[in-house]
Amino acid sequence: MTALPDRVPLTDDARSAWERALALWRVRLDDPVVRPGAAATHGAPAWFSFPPSVTVDPRYLADHGLADELWSMFAHEIGHHVLAPSTRINSLKIDHQMARAITAATARVDAGDGARRLSNLWSDLLVNTRVAQLQRAEQTGAPTATRDLGIVRLGLALYPAPTGSADRLWWVYCRAYELLWQLPAGTLCPLEAPPRPERARVRTTLVPLSQIPEKHREKERALRAAQAERERVAAELAGATATNPAVDAALVADAVRSFATDPVSGAALFGVIAAPYLAEQAGAAESGAGEPLAGCGVDDAPATADELGRILADQRLRGDLPRHPGMVRDPDGQDDPEDTTDDGAKKDRQRLTIARTLALYRESGEDAVLAAWYRNEAAAWVRPYTRPAPSTPTGGIPGPVELWEVGDALADLDWPLTLRGGTVIPGVTTRRRSELDDEPIVRETSLELDLYIDSSGSMVHPRNGSPAVLAGTILALSILRGGGRVRVTSFSGTGEVAGMPRFGRDPAEIIAAISLFFGRSTSFPLDLYATRYAGLPPADEDDQRHVVVLSDDGLVSMFGVGNEPYQGVARTVREVLTTGTLVLMDRRHQVAQLAERDGYDVVYLQTMADAPAACAALAEALHG
Repeated sequence: MTALPDRVPLTDDARSAWERALALWRVRLDDPVVRPGAAATHGAPAWFSFPPSVTVDPRYLADHGLADELWSMFAHEIGHHVLAPSTRINSLKIDHQMARAITAATARVDAGDGARRLSNLWSDLLVNTRVAQLQRAEQTGAPTATRDLGIVRLGLALYPAPTGSADRLWWVYCRAYELLWQLPAGTLCPLEAPPRPERARVRTTLVPLSQIPEKHREKERALRAAQAERERVAAELAGATATNPAVDAALVADAVRSFATDPVSGAALFGVIAAPYLAEQAGAAESGAGEPLAGCGVDDAPATADELGRILADQRLRGDLPRHPGMVRDPDGQDDPEDTTDDGAKKDRQRLTIARTLALYRESGEDAVLAAWYRNEAAAWVRPYTRPAPSTPTGGIPGPVELWEVGDALADLDWPLTLRGGTVIPGVTTRRRSELDDEPIVRETSLELDLYIDSSGSMVHPRNGSPAVLAGTILALSILRGGGRVRVTSFSGTGEVAGMPRFGRDPAEIIAAISLFFGRSTSFPLDLYATRYAGLPPADEDDQRHVVVLSDDGLVSMFGVGNEPYQGVARTVREVLTTGTLVLMDRRHQVAQLAERDGYDVVYLQTMADAPAACAALAEALHG
């Protein structure tokens, strides 16, 4: 990677421009980094990063006759820290919204790369529109023509697409600025949008099946059928993502006006409008020219485990994507009668499934993504697994002031603290007062859940959205919520056992153990089961032990069938437990008599999809 030029001290003119830009937004930030000549290396004349920092190349502006607009460039970059995305977590959330829209529009575009481009466009639109409004409000004398505002002058110099550009998305972007800034049509882009690119025809040369060894022909047929289906779906999506640049530019401008203070929510709508253009480019015979400049955001650090949890828990990112506002609706509010796509398939295209989420956040690590995904999916099912205990005083002690963000409960907003700063900008100047507990609500107790989860080949892999892993997470979080401890063991065939050697309270460790997967045969680890409980006294009120086994098999191996030397282990262990419960997809009830003989309760499942609800009910029943 080419090193950036050395930074230089702020000149008096640059200091004056910086202070003027700060005054425009009514905020304070550390001094900017000035690197003359950095635009050639970075691809943009200025950029922002987190923790809040602004870098600028004044030489680039001077070379383009824009030296007097250094303050407008500063105002633009400050706006990214104040308005959009404003925080690193919001930046990640905006990327997530864009990735959802891209996933729904096409399978040909890398959701991560495409999301970053759309996020830059969306944030720039919000910031530049607000800067223009603030610059106009700053004027004290005769009103200045819109095209003479500083930020508009920058736009006129930096944004027009190169002559002959075929990038239809960039045309939409520039036309949206013309509408937002009230510029004559043709100022930033040609009057007519570039034509829609022709879809490239997929040409494949296949070896005749007769030339393939007979033992491989069946697999080759299946592979070719899958490839043909993939192409059919891609063609269907391409046909469903019709674009209309003139209309879409107006819709983008409307979205900027509607979501001027909520960039995360608005990102979903912008993504729905813009993603079809990425699909066009991906399926075209020849790519477009692309945007003239790189985005001005710099933050390549992967999302942390804590950030992943906050992203996936945001309800704005969990609902259905908005419908494209340019779609023609039935007068009676009904969907297109010719659209026969199954509702479940439509919603599936809108969601970032666990597999797609793993791909988007691959740099964060599989364990962190799985833990965040299953923990958030389980949140609505969790039942606190506790015993009656004396009440303890909670709350009442004022804590530190925190940022109130869009999406937080409105009742938490502290208006006196918020109004103290004058201007109210949701998610920027809004504040809430946190509250400290007089004593911790959750105290560690003697409750113990020993969870055994089947990870044989017949179970769904955790990377594909496993109902069993979700169910196990629900049980584990219910125990932790009540102050208890959890130990997890994943098992498959003989000798294929892994998990936690001891009880713990770390959700990330617990979910990582639940997500272990072998993918082979099924054999319950009776030797380990016997060793763990050997010599323990029977459980009592002060020392409760609960065992739950989750499997899609009859699990007769747990009672020694096929493993006769350990035939009495299940009964012996049950004698020292408080409860023992098997959650099984055992349609023939093969284990019924064995379980009743040894004192185990059985919860039968029709399908593994029933496991989350069953485990939520089990957690509620166990705590009484």
